[in-house]
Amino acid sequence: MQHDSGAGRHLETSGARLGKALAAGSGLGGLLILMLLIAAGQRAPLALLAGWAVGTLFASMALAAVGGPIWLLLHAIGLRRGRYAAAVTGLLGLGLFVGAQSGSVMFSLAPIDTRSWLLGLAFKLAQAAAVTLLAGGIGLAMWRIAYRPRP
Repeated sequence: MQHDSGAGRHLETSGARLGKALAAGSGLGGLLILMLLIAAGQRAPLALLAGWAVGTLFASMALAAVGGPIWLLLHAIGLRRGRYAAAVTGLLGLGLFVGAQSGSVMFSLAPIDTRSWLLGLAFKLAQAAAVTLLAGGIGLAMWRIAYRPRP
């Protein structure tokens, strides 16, 4: 389509590639939710399957409703490299993770954690960083599916 900003190569996409990228990103987002459920100690197979299905549904809605317009804007102004896709998706994942925390506040800790507040805070920050990096990886995978160099 148009010139890729700064890379000196031309990248193109199509509606079919965008659909495949959205499907892949949704499935990977569901797997991220599944990993978070397993890390939280969930072991019931039906609950894990339901978590993956709901996670996939919410990931697809977030990618289409929030990530889509942002990515469309970046595409329109010529910022089409993988790093931009990773940054947008990573920040979207971080926002969803923080918003899903109990009380919608990332830094609130359970009363039992008052003696180890610093350790609890470090754990939550590490968890948020891991989710952000994994979500960024999902964005990079989606970018790779959606964009191909023009021959």
